[in-house]
Amino acid sequence: DKYVGDEVMCFWGAPLPQADHALRACRCALRQMARLRELNAGWPEAIRINIGIGVNSGVMTVGNMGSPTKMNYTLMGDNVNLGARLEGTNKEYGTNIIISEYTYGLVKDKVIVRELDNIRVKGKNKPVLIYELVDMAGEPAAQSPDAAKKS
Repeated sequence: DKYVGDEVMCFWGAPLPQADHALRACRCALRQMARLRELNAGWPEAIRINIGIGVNSGVMTVGNMGSPTKMNYTLMGDNVNLGARLEGTNKEYGTNIIISEYTYGLVKDKVIVRELDNIRVKGKNKPVLIYELVDMAGEPAAQSPDAAKKS
């Protein structure tokens, strides 16, 4: 969707509904990490990078936002904010991919996770259960896009 500082924001399920939007987001996150491991392996240790990914699912407002002179197709709302907060939370837990209980509820039979904590994010009173996304269940280990084409 857009860059927000050094963050890339992505979303699934709009403009056309996708019943498996949460699963697609989890697969994408795991493939990003697999590709990053490949890139880092080829770089000197001094320039290797580490990233955090936050995944949340829920009702969001999607459409053309802005003014007549500057408009962007994007999304907003509390559920977008939670995903962004989860991205930053990776630093506190030493993880790379954190998914919310809402995403987990949609993919629980298809992913391997490690329960992390029940946290309260800034701006929210109700705590949310979070999980580290480890891999896909019953599928080959997360692959880079190039490896997926070869198999």
